[in-house]
Amino acid sequence: AVVSTQSTGNNEIVRLPLMEAIQRTLSVKEHFRAKEWEKAQELRGPGFGKKVTICKMMAGSEVQAHDTHRTVGVLCIGAPAPGMNSGIRALVKIAAYHGDTVRVFYEGVNGLLSGNSSVLSPAECEVWGMVGGCTIGASRRTITPDNMGVVVKELKSLDALVIFGGFEAIFSALVLAESPLLLPVYVIPATISNNVPGSDFSLGCDTGLNSIVRAVDSIKQSAASTRKRVFILELMGGNCGYLTVMSGIACGADAVYVPEHPVKIDELQSDACRIIDKMERGVHRGIIMRNEYSSPNYKNDFVAALYAEEGEGKYVVRSNILGHIQQGYSPSPFDRCMAAQFASKVYRNLEKRLGKEAYTAEDVVVVGVIGSKTQFTPVGELQMDKERRVPTTSTLRWMDLKPLIPILSLPPRK
Repeated sequence: AVVSTQSTGNNEIVRLPLMEAIQRTLSVKEHFRAKEWEKAQELRGPGFGKKVTICKMMAGSEVQAHDTHRTVGVLCIGAPAPGMNSGIRALVKIAAYHGDTVRVFYEGVNGLLSGNSSVLSPAECEVWGMVGGCTIGASRRTITPDNMGVVVKELKSLDALVIFGGFEAIFSALVLAESPLLLPVYVIPATISNNVPGSDFSLGCDTGLNSIVRAVDSIKQSAASTRKRVFILELMGGNCGYLTVMSGIACGADAVYVPEHPVKIDELQSDACRIIDKMERGVHRGIIMRNEYSSPNYKNDFVAALYAEEGEGKYVVRSNILGHIQQGYSPSPFDRCMAAQFASKVYRNLEKRLGKEAYTAEDVVVVGVIGSKTQFTPVGELQMDKERRVPTTSTLRWMDLKPLIPILSLPPRK
């Protein structure tokens, strides 16, 4: 058998018989020779044909306008995340393909309340796909029952609303769901923390992960060049340890501390002793990663002091907080493609919802990737801890990888 993944849109590893995989590969050539393009696309994987369609829409080669012109509103609520610009650009281009327009609100809810908005053309956002952050501006201010009166006036001119963001966007959508609705509302997850309920991935989390790996690789070079040095690194992520676990695996960390698995003092001492053993076996550096909320008491300075004390002078400890460098950089190819897929899914679903006599709370949804499928979950059905801002029913597949970290960091045998 051969182990294979079908596409980046299907987040599951599958096993296929080797001869079946070879036959499928050879069949692609046969369909090309016969000019059976659609069959060849199907053999490339279930998501390949959809991506081809997205490319055509974003290229704008064939505009398929509707009889009725529609306007889709866009705003970003929460912290800026890489991929927001890519998502807005994709939405504008796909809307233009259908003969519609996109109206963006500047500075998040502030722009919505003040009427600071404009129609964005494909030409204006042509290069946004490679730009990090949020060009139209994002703010943590949310839609509340107190400002709903002004919000309703602004939404009257729209046919649909798309919100990019994390939990602030979820909170705003919940308020909209509880009020008399004038239009369908879509929340596209966009936060490096990857903590949005209703989706395994959020825009920006892959770029954030790449930013961390880039920074930690530089730190590892320093640690390796200066003998017997241990770095204690604090990462972002709120109460979600996704960035810490995944970057720990990618960077070869010796230990990671996350909120999902509260660290105890004996675990810290044990990890410090493992570092001593590692040093004695010839590996003269150590990398410890901790989520910013992994413990209310064991902060970076405490962990650094404990490692220094347990090390008894056998290594030097340095403490680093990576900070907002994790939100920077241009969006990764994965985030750019995911942004386009989210925008495409929103528009295809929008076709089904427009024209209703009345909209209900069921029409306020989170667009999410769950396993290998894209799902639209009404915000009222999301199961989450609002105070800690984490989902409560997610399977957290990435947590299954945490036990690999001490294994992958094992020093060579004597």
